[in-house]
Amino acid sequence: MKFKGVLLACSSGALWALSGIMCQILFEEYLVSPEWLVSVRLLSAGVLLTGLTLLQEKGRRKRKKFTPRDFVGLLLFSLIGMLGVQYTYFKAIQYSGAAIATILQFTGPIFIFLFLVANKEKRLNFFEFVLMAATFIGVFFIVMEGGTASLSLSTMGFFMGIASAVTLAFYTIQPRLLLIKYGEMRIAGLGMLIAGLAFQLIHPVWRPDFQMDRYSVGLVISIIIFGTALPFLFQLSSLRFIEASLASVLTVTEPILATILSVLLFNSQFAGMQVVGFGLVLFSVIFLTRLSDKNEQPKEERVD
Repeated sequence: MKFKGVLLACSSGALWALSGIMCQILFEEYLVSPEWLVSVRLLSAGVLLTGLTLLQEKGRRKRKKFTPRDFVGLLLFSLIGMLGVQYTYFKAIQYSGAAIATILQFTGPIFIFLFLVANKEKRLNFFEFVLMAATFIGVFFIVMEGGTASLSLSTMGFFMGIASAVTLAFYTIQPRLLLIKYGEMRIAGLGMLIAGLAFQLIHPVWRPDFQMDRYSVGLVISIIIFGTALPFLFQLSSLRFIEASLASVLTVTEPILATILSVLLFNSQFAGMQVVGFGLVLFSVIFLTRLSDKNEQPKEERVD
């Protein structure tokens, strides 16, 4: 059973990586705007996941209704967390490519950790401090190619990549009580749906700004189904067989695969120190996540 959970978690990371690559193809070959892609992705995936939630709850007599306070929390999660992480990630891909965007977003757990420390939910020990320092050094190597002479990616690409990590942290932390109270599927589906509806005011889905053909439409549909709905379902399903921290770590397949595919498909070239930076970020975040889980285990057992 544990193997099944590992397979599901790795598959979700791989599908997210493929989604980033497909987005980069649309941006570079079809000049699709990130705004339109965010709009159609959120709205379509929100409809799919909300529809699945309604089917699951069809036989239930009572469905929990949102309190006014919870509804405000849902709006914040939708407009800042869900919309924020999707938009900044897509913009980072547009400016710096899928590999760099994904590895920058992968630093999200560092910002989660810092929030928990600031909120006095965790204590920072020396080894954790070293791991966080190593992560930021890794990001420095990625951005500066190991030197200080010039940036290896655009300022906007770097800013959007880090913004996607920060909004990922918000997306993870803010809805914790909502997820427990109403369920992951319901909250994620509604979050995507609300964010998608709100984004129609910025870029409606019925106004595509690119040449639509079978290939481009196929990519868009694949991003919605295989890059959004399915990996989320796989990630949720994996939690039935393995612990959440292990599932989170196993999504390391996303930045690794995104980097490999970027080299193969786009002829992306990375300096030696950038590769070192990738390694520092990946291993530091993985070990920090695992260490954090061990430190929090007694607390989780008391809550259960």
